[in-house]
Amino acid sequence: MPGWKRATASLASIDKQNLHRIQLFPAGWFGSADGSMRWYLDATLAQVLIDAARQRVNDYEFDYEHQSLNAHRASGPVPAAGWFKSLYWVEDEGLFADVVWTARATELIQADEYRYVSPTFYHDNRGCVRGLVNAALTNMPVLDGMQPVAASLMFYDDNGGSSVDEILEQLRWMLNLPLSATTEDIKAELQKLIDRLSGGEGLAAASISLSNILTEKDQALQDKDNRIAALSAAQQTGTPDPTKFVPVAVVDELRTTLAALSSQVNDDRVGTLLTAALSDGRVMAGADADNLRELGKKDFALMEKMIAARQPIQALSQTQTGAHGLSLNDRGEPVADQGVLAVCSQFADFTGMNEKDIARAVHSEMGGTYGAE
Repeated sequence: MPGWKRATASLASIDKQNLHRIQLFPAGWFGSADGSMRWYLDATLAQVLIDAARQRVNDYEFDYEHQSLNAHRASGPVPAAGWFKSLYWVEDEGLFADVVWTARATELIQADEYRYVSPTFYHDNRGCVRGLVNAALTNMPVLDGMQPVAASLMFYDDNGGSSVDEILEQLRWMLNLPLSATTEDIKAELQKLIDRLSGGEGLAAASISLSNILTEKDQALQDKDNRIAALSAAQQTGTPDPTKFVPVAVVDELRTTLAALSSQVNDDRVGTLLTAALSDGRVMAGADADNLRELGKKDFALMEKMIAARQPIQALSQTQTGAHGLSLNDRGEPVADQGVLAVCSQFADFTGMNEKDIARAVHSEMGGTYGAE
């Protein structure tokens, strides 16, 4: 709230047919009749007031002629005329409140002894309404040419209490309290601050200068920043300790070596597994073995699982290890035995060849000739 000022404006015409619906502010610009003061309120600014009202524990007060603003100087009671908390914005009209009037205030309004509503509020240097203090019934309207429902605005400066009010405004700002914070709220927050600064001793402790504390804090932060900057500069210009730091090139070279060793170990495992699988017939030489070898380079575990799921084929094992499973016919030509033919028959369906043709082709690839029985 630094720089905010307090103002009071009287808004004409209370609707006797709807006493509880009271317009506190018109929409847009409004001000005093002579134009010396102008204020502004729109939906966005009004929403701040609405939110502040919802967060309040106590209701806002309606009094008579703003007597509560000078209650500390009053010689007698300062009665309330009504109470309100619910605020709402009506586009193109302004900010309204739902007011619960006292019996006395209702009687005075109905008798035309009070006719106007006058809110007290905070505004910034541009005239934007920033906070609501309270409102009053008044008979001091100053018309400025607005619509009748939102007419009669008057500025008045409470010079008598301005110094105290300014101090309270500054304390609310310093303690991060809402505009609606009361004097008791401010005192409670100040006591918390005193207890914290005094180590719980309160006012019995030696007095403390907030200005000095903030100065010392700023200096400590500056010293910390200077140390960080010095350490950063030393790291950028100094030579790293070889006992604590390893050059990036060495790390990269080590990674390359480890990758090569890992690949070699994996290739050895793949070769060993394929040799065993070829020997017992679980893998066929050629494309089958090549495909499994490529798979093993990428995923040895999957390759191992696939081979383990296969059943050894004795006849195929003999063919791949040199014992071709062949016998000689009466013309001295090699003839495939029934085991080889059984293996070859497994490939007949998807090759379009019979088992003997397949056996002949396999035997030819192995450098022999196949003769008919």
